[in-house]
Amino acid sequence: MTSNPQKQTEDTSKEKAAESPRESSPGLREQAPEQHIETPTPLQEMTELLQRTQANFENYRKQTEKRVEEMKLLAARDIIRQLLPIIDNFQLALKNGSASAEFVKGMELIYAQLLGTLEENGIKTIHSEHQQFDPYLHEPLLRADSELPENSIIEEFQQGFTFHGQVLRHAKVKISSGKKPAK
Repeated sequence: MTSNPQKQTEDTSKEKAAESPRESSPGLREQAPEQHIETPTPLQEMTELLQRTQANFENYRKQTEKRVEEMKLLAARDIIRQLLPIIDNFQLALKNGSASAEFVKGMELIYAQLLGTLEENGIKTIHSEHQQFDPYLHEPLLRADSELPENSIIEEFQQGFTFHGQVLRHAKVKISSGKKPAK
């Protein structure tokens, strides 16, 4: 029953080798959680794909709605441009008409109703007389001597309109040169 030290060492080595690496080495124990990387399951992958697809669809829907609204505005803008000469003719008829007072009153009511309807739909008139000239809103046709300051609008020849803040038609105007007329 003599014990062989070499045999005991071999047995101990075999026992240690049989132990898991996590138990035998403290350095390996600390690394083990980092090595354990969870791979996504097919269910998780499908869920993520579904979420991305839903987000993409929502973005597409919003872009489509925005484009539809832009197209509506463009279509309305074209129709309104066709109505502007009719408004001009109303103005001319009211200025130059020598018809009965009742006829003129009726024309004024129709004209006011037309302008009211257009304004409800985003069309606003550009008020120009005695305002400062603005190249974004006005188109100068004439320049004349006037007591008004330079670049003030003396007279409006044709009314201008905006549609949702964008100029639909510039007001055609006569502007002051700032010089007083010679007497």
